[in-house]
Amino acid sequence: MLAFTACESNNDDAVADGGSYLQHVTLQASMGGADTRALSEGEGNVITATFAAGDQVVVVDGDGKKEVGTLTAATAGANTTLSGLLDTSTLTAGETVTLHYRSATANYDDQVGTLDGIATGQDYATGTLTVSSLDPLTFESNNVTLVAKQSITKFSFTSGGSPVSVKTFGIAAEDLVQSIATNGTETVGAVTGTLATASSDVYVALRNNINAQHTYSFTIKDDGGNWYTGTKSANLGNGKNYTATVTLTKLPTLTDESAVGTVGVIGGLPAIVVKSGKAVALMNVGALCPEDFGGYYTFAALSELGLPDGWYVPTKTELDDLVKISSAWTTQNGVNGRLFTIVEGKTLFLPAAGYIDRDAEGGDTDATPILFYNSTFGYYWSLTTYTDAEAYALVFSKTPSINVYGEYKVNELNVRPFHALN
Repeated sequence: MLAFTACESNNDDAVADGGSYLQHVTLQASMGGADTRALSEGEGNVITATFAAGDQVVVVDGDGKKEVGTLTAATAGANTTLSGLLDTSTLTAGETVTLHYRSATANYDDQVGTLDGIATGQDYATGTLTVSSLDPLTFESNNVTLVAKQSITKFSFTSGGSPVSVKTFGIAAEDLVQSIATNGTETVGAVTGTLATASSDVYVALRNNINAQHTYSFTIKDDGGNWYTGTKSANLGNGKNYTATVTLTKLPTLTDESAVGTVGVIGGLPAIVVKSGKAVALMNVGALCPEDFGGYYTFAALSELGLPDGWYVPTKTELDDLVKISSAWTTQNGVNGRLFTIVEGKTLFLPAAGYIDRDAEGGDTDATPILFYNSTFGYYWSLTTYTDAEAYALVFSKTPSINVYGEYKVNELNVRPFHALN
């Protein structure tokens, strides 16, 4: 929690710049209160908060679109001075601006399982001020509280009554926020992480943009390469810290005798048997759970994926076979995609992650990459060439149509690997 105890706007420091009007603002701010931000753990598992020198608070206008300036913390500790220039050119008296404190990345899909990691990578809090006048810039109140917009949970993972030493984790749930832009714009998606040192106790920052009971789905890999799944229902309030034990189920090993629809592990990856002798991975290359988009790759990069032994990029024929399986557009744990029903009660999910276009300038591979159709289309490579410039890919959207088309090789698509069982 941030409490701004004083505000000074020095009109002598106002700067005219290209039609904008900048005023220098200095705030005396304090950080206090438990369960507000995750920088350190005190007695009784209470999360306490302090400033770090250089912490930045972004001020956004009432529409939530334009950043009007950034205030910077001068020193570390519970109290500090925040100062910076605010652009008043688009502000009006009576307008409420929002202050966003966020870590440099504020992405929830690259966590490391520790409080220190959350403090530097996932910390996020907001507050509001109402503009009183513009010249000089003043607010109706000189005091504001920044409230944490996420929960911090210490998860303990077990299976069969024994602790699971976690190396990677993927968490998915409806309304789960994956990333936050500097102006507060949020993207929903899977939360993932990799621990430098495996542990059965994992700290995770989670933000649901709707405060309600949610069921969280976990995909876990331990330090021995075993995979587990599990679920936990909870209402995790923003600004709070929790402890929770999650009971996991270890996935079995797939063999050439595994029946269609069996879920298990083969070649180091979790998979489902989609037809006799053939398995498809439960997640994309580079992903840590089924809802995670994973990586985007050009066709040329497919030979350098570094897939585990036995795994490969499918052929056009294999993707054609997949298309024949009953499927439908769906939203799984807040992520849009295609759900294939392998057998009753056993499904395969492919997220609609769009693709990265590098062909916007006539096939120039140095063109600025642009992500298209995120959450509305799915594009998955085959290893089969269509023309010199194109290769076949599985393409789907929310329409009933799902096909294997030619896509430009210079563009970056997702990959869902296959594995033979014999």
